[in-house]
Amino acid sequence: MTMSHRISAAGLALGLVAGLGAARADTIARYDCTIVGTMGLEPIGDRPGHMLVSFQYSCVGTDGLMKGAIYTANVASEWENQKGTYLYGAGIHRMTDGYAVAVLAEGTGSVVMKNGSPAISEATGKVVFKLASGNFAALAGRTANFSAKLVGPGHLIYELTD
Repeated sequence: MTMSHRISAAGLALGLVAGLGAARADTIARYDCTIVGTMGLEPIGDRPGHMLVSFQYSCVGTDGLMKGAIYTANVASEWENQKGTYLYGAGIHRMTDGYAVAVLAEGTGSVVMKNGSPAISEATGKVVFKLASGNFAALAGRTANFSAKLVGPGHLIYELTD
């Protein structure tokens, strides 16, 4: 291998490592969640596949700053077949040494079909911490990215990252 090839290879490796490092977001929270009650699926009625979806969920923090926290939330979204836009969302993060209230700023969702049935539902977007106290005080006024993935009937993984 010539010197220029070694330099190119080293530069490529460094670029990949730097790129992966920059792409990695800091985890604020990772939650294991359960949908509480039944999910509301309401046809709006103006055209096929247009519906309002709403539900409540309750979670336990498994990683990040909010490990061990309890999170309860409500969301509502408008769907056109397999694509959704989140209209409303708010939740409260609770620990003995802190509280935080997060409100949806924006969000979209999609459903992946398998054999003609919904197999996976995913959502991404942003939340704003409207109130934060105790161990969560540094989050007050901050915006975070969220991702949510339905991993089984009534079971989702919800993550917040910087």
